[in-house]
Amino acid sequence: MAVQATFVPEHDPISFEIAAEIRYGDALAAALSQCWRRAPAALTAYLTGLVALIVAGYLTGGALAWLAVVGAVPGVAAVAFAAATARLDFKRGGGRPLRMLYHVCGSGVEIRAARRSDWIAWDDLWEASETRRSFLLSPSPGEQYVIPKRCCDAGRAEALRQLLGRALASRPGRLSGDLQA
Repeated sequence: MAVQATFVPEHDPISFEIAAEIRYGDALAAALSQCWRRAPAALTAYLTGLVALIVAGYLTGGALAWLAVVGAVPGVAAVAFAAATARLDFKRGGGRPLRMLYHVCGSGVEIRAARRSDWIAWDDLWEASETRRSFLLSPSPGEQYVIPKRCCDAGRAEALRQLLGRALASRPGRLSGDLQA
């Protein structure tokens, strides 16, 4: 995605900043959330099958318990892979929390980090979601920014939720989590 020039209206009544330190836990939670959002049907089918194997092991008095263990291996491997990938990405960034500044306004969000600045107009936002711990903004597939909820007060979190909901309401399939229009 091409980086656009920064455009932040000076007198925007819906304008606020969120300063955040992105930690490894934030990066890991975002990576796992992205995996869930990309293949929810496959993950649901896998988990249903795993529960069936566990029940079969229980009903047979443990004779088929080995099936549940074998069935759990791909899930454990997938989580380990996501964790290792998040750890590598985090270490490439210096292994320290990444300081980010998000300037949110009615027309989009400006994102600033140590060596990077990006502007995402709400109309250009590919996808957004909200987890229990953070907001995830995706300007394009495979790229996402994390805004931890611990870094914003309730008023700013609600304002961001409203802006994201409005921006994505007209695009079905792009909104996930519990964001509301």
